[in-house]
Amino acid sequence: MERLWNGVWQGWVSNDTFVTLRKGIGNRFKIPDEMVKYAKTYSARPRPHGRRPGGRSGFSRWKAALPFAGNWQTLDFPESDDDLIEGEEKKKDRVRLLLERYGILFKELLHKELPSFQWRNIFRSLRIMELSGEILSGYFFTGIPGPQFISHRGFHLLRHQLKESQVFWISAMDPISLCGFPLDSIKGMLPRRLAGTHLVYRGNKAVLISQRNGRKLTFNVAADDPHIQEYLIVFRHLLTRRFLPLRQITIETINEENASLSSFVDVLRISLDVLLDYKHVVLYRKAKFNVSEFL
Repeated sequence: MERLWNGVWQGWVSNDTFVTLRKGIGNRFKIPDEMVKYAKTYSARPRPHGRRPGGRSGFSRWKAALPFAGNWQTLDFPESDDDLIEGEEKKKDRVRLLLERYGILFKELLHKELPSFQWRNIFRSLRIMELSGEILSGYFFTGIPGPQFISHRGFHLLRHQLKESQVFWISAMDPISLCGFPLDSIKGMLPRRLAGTHLVYRGNKAVLISQRNGRKLTFNVAADDPHIQEYLIVFRHLLTRRFLPLRQITIETINEENASLSSFVDVLRISLDVLLDYKHVVLYRKAKFNVSEFL
């Protein structure tokens, strides 16, 4: 398993399903120590009556940790050459990939990318593509120092703007999230770029910020906002997603106040099952009942 994941990090091995990646994330790309110990015991001589130590459940846990879902394959790379035109075309392809991902490019946006995708290695290609008319440059967003480049599709979307009624959420760790970016114009406006932090937007406004998997909530709308139930979509996802759903969400503070005293508790009760104590609010996914069972 170590050899497989090392091959992935080196870019020589790949898999055709995200299930394997999710398993790796869940186990931090390692077989848990207790599972390694169990595997050695399991392979030992059987106990009397054909029973092996640990039981079937132990074997199932060990097997579930292995990254054997889907199909693994090696990746073939063409031999490198010193052709300048071919090298420039590869850089242009990297620019096109980045524009598909972000729509717009500027220096600060790429500081977490791999070296070959960072600003210093693609800036010349951006200028060449601008001169050829493939992309545009200009001052599209305030607060961003230096040049900005945008695809024609991205410029079209900007001109028509995002629907103000559109509600969506992202993780602070998402590549399109600006959390943690070195921009003076957004310092203090967004939370740190940490796992467990989620942002819910309505149009271009962050209406809800959830930190530490819901322990700290910040609502930027009133409790009587007519669309507030839509903003709770992030909690419904965390509790019902197929991969490692949370059993519960414990809220400690809402808008810097004791969660149990907040006016938002009644709002949460509409979409989720809520357990209240003197200090915390605990959310569970809404139980579903068949009405005919009670008739």
